[in-house]
Amino acid sequence: MQDSTDNKLTYKRILDRAASDAQEAMPSLPTVNTFDAWQGFIDDVEACDAYDIANESGQWDWTIYYSRAMELCLCVPSSVLSDAESTYEEYQTGTPSGLFEYATQLAGFIVTSEIAQSVETLREELLDLAQTQIENGGW
Repeated sequence: MQDSTDNKLTYKRILDRAASDAQEAMPSLPTVNTFDAWQGFIDDVEACDAYDIANESGQWDWTIYYSRAMELCLCVPSSVLSDAESTYEEYQTGTPSGLFEYATQLAGFIVTSEIAQSVETLREELLDLAQTQIENGGW
């Protein structure tokens, strides 16, 4: 029997899914340990745009289904929700027709932001790794 908590949406699950999306969008590590391979990897990582990736991968079931979007909005810290509300107000082109539509908009902003932050964090880690490999390569 499946535990009912398996389906419960938490902020940690949102962050984990955002990190997974970021990881999937990043280029693979070089398969050879050469200067050119690592420099090419750096170029590929630097070409990754956090918000492009976030916008492409952010159409989660948690953002498009009304009940899940409401649940997502209720499980994030108040500062995250407040940031999404501010973003909504900045970019709104019309008034949502109801609470559920508003929740899907906010959930979308939340997810996009979390994915973009995960991409930026991972980009920095990968660039540091590549630079270390280049510095220690001994070629």
